[in-house]
Amino acid sequence: MLFRDVISKLSLRKKLIILASVGVLLPVMVLTYLQYRSLAELQIKSKATFKDNFRQGLTIVEHLMKQRLEALATQTLNPIASLDLSSPGAAQQIEKHFANVKRSHPEIEEIFVSRFTTNQAQLLFLFERARMAQSFVDGNRQYLFDGKFLFYPLKDGFAGALLNEHFISDDVIARSISETIAKSGHESLNVALQITDENQRVLYANAAPQKTYFLETNLDRPFSNWKAAVGLKNTDLDYLARQSFLHSAGATVLVVVFLLGGLALILRATDREARLAQAKSNFVANVSHELKTPLALLSLFSEILELGRVKSEEKKIEYYGIIREESRRLNKMIDNILDFSKIEAGRKTYDFVHTDMAEVIDNVLSSYRYQIKNSGFDVQTNIQPDLPPVLIDRDAMAQAISNLVDNAMKYSGEVKQLSIKTETLGSDLSIEIADRGIGIPRAEQAKVFDKFYRVGNGLVHDVKGSGLGLSLVKHIIEAHKGTISVESDVGKGSRFKILLPLARDTAEAKA
Repeated sequence: MLFRDVISKLSLRKKLIILASVGVLLPVMVLTYLQYRSLAELQIKSKATFKDNFRQGLTIVEHLMKQRLEALATQTLNPIASLDLSSPGAAQQIEKHFANVKRSHPEIEEIFVSRFTTNQAQLLFLFERARMAQSFVDGNRQYLFDGKFLFYPLKDGFAGALLNEHFISDDVIARSISETIAKSGHESLNVALQITDENQRVLYANAAPQKTYFLETNLDRPFSNWKAAVGLKNTDLDYLARQSFLHSAGATVLVVVFLLGGLALILRATDREARLAQAKSNFVANVSHELKTPLALLSLFSEILELGRVKSEEKKIEYYGIIREESRRLNKMIDNILDFSKIEAGRKTYDFVHTDMAEVIDNVLSSYRYQIKNSGFDVQTNIQPDLPPVLIDRDAMAQAISNLVDNAMKYSGEVKQLSIKTETLGSDLSIEIADRGIGIPRAEQAKVFDKFYRVGNGLVHDVKGSGLGLSLVKHIIEAHKGTISVESDVGKGSRFKILLPLARDTAEAKA
């Protein structure tokens, strides 16, 4: 109950801020924090994922290397199985085959059959080691590889080939790596890769990494004695992970900024609509009061006169003056509302004619003569003689001047002074209407021309009004291609200055 009472006392803007904070900002901040945590974890996981990708790449490299060795073994060693090694002419057949192989395969330094070689013991050791390690290069488990030897088991012994080191590094390893990198699309990363054997001898290396190798692992059989090291030439894995984090975080921040910006716009629009609705409600209340007051006075004094209760002719004239003044006030109020309605609907039109502004001002002051006299106002005019004509709508401009004069009289307080000054300033006609009233706070001077707006000052609200007068004045002046400004100090009064362009022929003559 207490919470409800506290909320009910808050202003509409504070309620909107609380609603936005609890309903939107708090969830957004929580989600942003969770997203940050998620991105931080992703940064760590991305490094592991990056390493896994390169492990998979090494697996593809190994597969291509085995394919090349299998193809070479099939072409060079497999035909030996068709030879009859027990026949008297077997040695000649083998020599002939070896000669053909060396001519067509320069990558083979030496090809041999175990029973016909002088280095049988050493080769047997290498063969048995490869067989024990299950170092097969093909799925059919026919060919073995050990370091730089290819072996092919026979019924009675084995055949083999010693491969050229350049062939192993340049063709078997290098080509397999380049094809794998090209297929994976990692060329832009400038991968630094090194492969060494069991004696730490470098079999292949394309470049040195910028910092260190981020992945070092032994290859699978039949290359289990070889070790691969992977790095990056122009960057490092930490930098890539950090860049990925920053890009994702930047996108998140951008989304949050757009979300908060949209929220701010929605709150602003909602606040504006709420204020406008409140202003319209106040407008209806104020106008109702403003209409009731003159209508009540008209009804009262007309009834008194109708019943013949006033015998004095002087009193009758006074009551007739009040009726006329209240009728004028009522008519002015209705005109303001109708004109505002036309402006809002875009149907307000103006009839421009060359007019003497001094005459318009004099007519407005004449209509206020009774009110000026009874209110004790001191009106001073300083109208420059022979004012050049201006192209205006007489009725609209009279309405604008009348609204300014009416405001000056309503908000003058104890010091009842009003001054009107006109002069030509270059190609413009200047009209100044000043009072010594309660004034307008500096922070609110730019808002007084907004529709329905009334200064949030207790002294102002002691005087009823619709909040349309200055809005209509600004629209009328701007429709005449002119400008209106205000200078005011609280407690010292206000000065409204209108600048209207002179008629073109007059302006050209002055130029």
